[in-house]
Amino acid sequence: MPSETSKIFISQLLSSALSKLKLTPHLGILDITAPPDPAFGDYSSNAGLILAKKLKTKPKEVAGKIIEEIKKADSEGKLEAVTEQGGFINFKLSQKFLLENLGEINEQRDLYGCSVAGEGKTIVLDYFQNNVAKLPHVGHLRSAVNGDCLLRVLKSQGYKTISDTHIGDWGVQFGILLYAFKTLKPDMDVLDKDPINGLSKLYVEMSAKIEAEPELRDLAKKEFKKLEDGDEQNRKLWQWFVDESLKDFEKYRQLLDVLPFDYNLGESFYEKHMPEVLAEFQEKKLISTGETGELYVDLEKFGLGRCILVKSDGATTYHLRDFATYIYRKQKFNFYKNLYVVDNRQSHHFKQLFKALELAGYPAEYDSFHVEFGFMSLPEGAISTRKGNTISLKNLFEEAQKRAEKIIEEKNPDLENKSSVAKEVALAAIKYFDLSHNRKTEIVFTWDKALSFEGNTGPYLQYTHARIHGILRKDSIGGRHPERSEGSQTKNEILRSDALPQNDAGVLSPLELSVLRKLVQFPEAVAQVAGDYLPNLLCNYLFELSQSFNSFYQEVPVLAEKDDQLRSFRLQLITATAQVLKNGLYLLGIEAPEEM
Repeated sequence: MPSETSKIFISQLLSSALSKLKLTPHLGILDITAPPDPAFGDYSSNAGLILAKKLKTKPKEVAGKIIEEIKKADSEGKLEAVTEQGGFINFKLSQKFLLENLGEINEQRDLYGCSVAGEGKTIVLDYFQNNVAKLPHVGHLRSAVNGDCLLRVLKSQGYKTISDTHIGDWGVQFGILLYAFKTLKPDMDVLDKDPINGLSKLYVEMSAKIEAEPELRDLAKKEFKKLEDGDEQNRKLWQWFVDESLKDFEKYRQLLDVLPFDYNLGESFYEKHMPEVLAEFQEKKLISTGETGELYVDLEKFGLGRCILVKSDGATTYHLRDFATYIYRKQKFNFYKNLYVVDNRQSHHFKQLFKALELAGYPAEYDSFHVEFGFMSLPEGAISTRKGNTISLKNLFEEAQKRAEKIIEEKNPDLENKSSVAKEVALAAIKYFDLSHNRKTEIVFTWDKALSFEGNTGPYLQYTHARIHGILRKDSIGGRHPERSEGSQTKNEILRSDALPQNDAGVLSPLELSVLRKLVQFPEAVAQVAGDYLPNLLCNYLFELSQSFNSFYQEVPVLAEKDDQLRSFRLQLITATAQVLKNGLYLLGIEAPEEM
């Protein structure tokens, strides 16, 4: 990566120009974006338009003066053109800048796209909040893969990251499970062999009974109250539920190839901290008592209703545990940001949480963020463990692997390590299906869409990466320069003017320039994901890069190129493309096989 990304470079030039014109105070209101039409350039600023309104003059006149100063400041010739269009200033990067970037990619390799922007700042990520005694299903996929992707991206930008599953191991659902265990009398031999599946079935069966006989819910709630009060039998059973669930959770974490968690502090961990929260909120006069004895924080005037902390039967709520969680994390980690990767059905919950914490004197509305994602459903309706309407992650992965193995057998039957590659391709299909959607959108899960290997998919990106490595293997085996190892050409050799032959386009062809311009954008795509928490932006970028490369490769010879210098340059170009694809796929949590 250059010492500055192209966007930072443009910002610095613009800042310098405004300083010379004594317009620096207005810099903060200006945007630098990609223009809607690439023909205008690589970047565009609304400087002329905005400043003309402030200065009460013509946009073209202001833009013209800024452009004059920018051209003076660009002493190294890193801009090919700076033009004005309707008050907007358009910037086109020069081949010099693009080639410098190419050299940096092939020097920095795995570090290209990394940054120190977050150095000294701690971010806590709360995601993949699986529930005890329940089988993970496709609905849990979104939190797992979005959280893992954000963790990888934030790490790459220099943030100190702390990941926590905050597993769901407390609440009334345990009263339901305890009541089911005691009254339905499961076969312990069967349960010991497959505890999570057995406990999940118990929960589904008891939920059906409660739906038919609502009065049973009160008996289940009493079992949870006994658990909270320290009942020895209930505590022992609950601990067994948790221990077996944590073993199962680790198995699925590995199956999804999600990074290990720093903490797995379930809701129960904060049980001992809840009395402190109640005492603090009482002292700050935030707690009211309801008509039936429940304790709550009144948020009515903010349009958020009542935030219940303790129910009328004395049982605590998610909110009380979440207040304890926030305060514990703030005190222990002194975080810069506290992110909750949780589906959008919990939006009201987090609005109440952040507002009540603000009233208690905590900066939660500024340092905490609900990274909400749309609910995943099935064509027949909502996913519900209680109703037994789910598709397990295990079944999803097994089906994906079968499909991947079949395609590999058809297209490359002689491939070594077919099974391991099939696993990588299967996981790429599953993860990319989710990550390529804007996380805020709802997703209807269908097998064909989730496990597609064509078009804008994870396997398509993997195939592009493998295709490039296939070219590089052929070059090292049968090329005219077998002594040259991959990536051996130095940055200075790439930048030499005589290393690139002249052609009708000036130096490089439009297709070559298209790939180079796309490569420049990678660090910015990663930075944008880190800022907006939107992994689909990285998916969009990698798909566009793959399309640019494949268009280039179909039209421009690489190994067949007779000119040694041009051939060498193109090998460097595709090497850099493979590197960026690999780096981007890693951030998505997807492997980049070199052959498939």
